[in-house]
Amino acid sequence: MSEAAPDLQDDAWAALDAELGAWQAAGRTATAWWRDDDATRPGPKLDRLLALSVTTKAPVALAVIPARAEAALAPALAACPGASVLQHGYAHINHAPRGQGLGAWELGLHRGRAAVLDDLAAGRDRLAGILDERFVRVVAAPWNRIDPVLFSDLPALGYRGVTAFGPRAAARPVPGLHVNHGHCDPIDWKRGKFAGTRKAVAQVIEHLEARRTGAADPDEATGLLTHHADMDAATWDFAEALLARLVAHPAVRFVDARDLFA
Repeated sequence: MSEAAPDLQDDAWAALDAELGAWQAAGRTATAWWRDDDATRPGPKLDRLLALSVTTKAPVALAVIPARAEAALAPALAACPGASVLQHGYAHINHAPRGQGLGAWELGLHRGRAAVLDDLAAGRDRLAGILDERFVRVVAAPWNRIDPVLFSDLPALGYRGVTAFGPRAAARPVPGLHVNHGHCDPIDWKRGKFAGTRKAVAQVIEHLEARRTGAADPDEATGLLTHHADMDAATWDFAEALLARLVAHPAVRFVDARDLFA
């Protein structure tokens, strides 16, 4: 990698090892999970992602966009037993008014609650039809934004979880709904490239340390969030290095989304 001097990268990895060592010294296990957004169809990048899951034995939860999902996804997942499927909204379309600094929202209330819930139900049915037992009824919010007002409606639609980004405010905001977010996104979206080893590793350490010290929910699994279709070579290198390091550490246990949101 060329985004930082090798010694600075080594310092970042050493800091992660130190944090994991603190977990181990305390006799605790740090749970972790891996989510990858925007899957729609098979292809070389998805194949690479699934192969990485097989090689590292780290289960991966694919956040699939229902409106664009191809039936060919199902056979593509056959060789990856650790792959599960979450629902990435419906069409990954921004419905927030432009020019108001609101950011991009598909699961906001800008077009009315009923329209959002109708889309989610249609997406749920499509994913259940083409991905069957791989589908975990969890809403992975596009752009990591979902209005909490919708939480109370989701269990009645058959959903058991929600995932976005950052430390969760509550594990179960409403009965029957479990929340577990992602905490490390190695892409700098403003530049459209790898954020750098130091920054990405720091995100992992920040959440692990907050869990260990009680500043964040200690039971929320620390999440790696990737986007296979948008990853450059440096981002792939980082994801491979991070997963290998976490999987090999005795203080870390990866959790399959099928169990995480059980």
